[in-house]
Amino acid sequence: MTENVLKRLKLREQLSGDPFKIFVLVERNIMVALLITLVFIFMDELSLRNDFSGWEVVGGTIGYLAVTAKKMYFDEASSELRVGTNNMEPSLLRNAMLSIGYSEQRDGVYFSDDCKSEVITCSIQRSVAIFTGPYNRLVTLSRALQ
Repeated sequence: MTENVLKRLKLREQLSGDPFKIFVLVERNIMVALLITLVFIFMDELSLRNDFSGWEVVGGTIGYLAVTAKKMYFDEASSELRVGTNNMEPSLLRNAMLSIGYSEQRDGVYFSDDCKSEVITCSIQRSVAIFTGPYNRLVTLSRALQ
């Protein structure tokens, strides 16, 4: 039985590895603020509200920011999974990746079948396989390898 060690990377490490990750959060917030604004303008036009003050948009955007930031930087945080490869064949690692919905595009780089932006990389060093990718996907992979 191999011992799997899963470690979430700190926010600083996540942003240094992928600095554009902060822009994704900004882009999503701008889009949500615009959509919330459109909903309240539509409600105002249909006389479902008395007046449009804008504080509803601010409150909704702040709420969305809090939930999305937690999801992006904690639930789906960039993480590292170390798996001992003693008595384990490389085909077992590949089959585990296929079982969680990832296919190998290049040697050691796996892309999700559902979301093409989710990538898990694998590098094998001595007797340890190091997987890097989203935390929640690496938890699933860790369970598949046991």
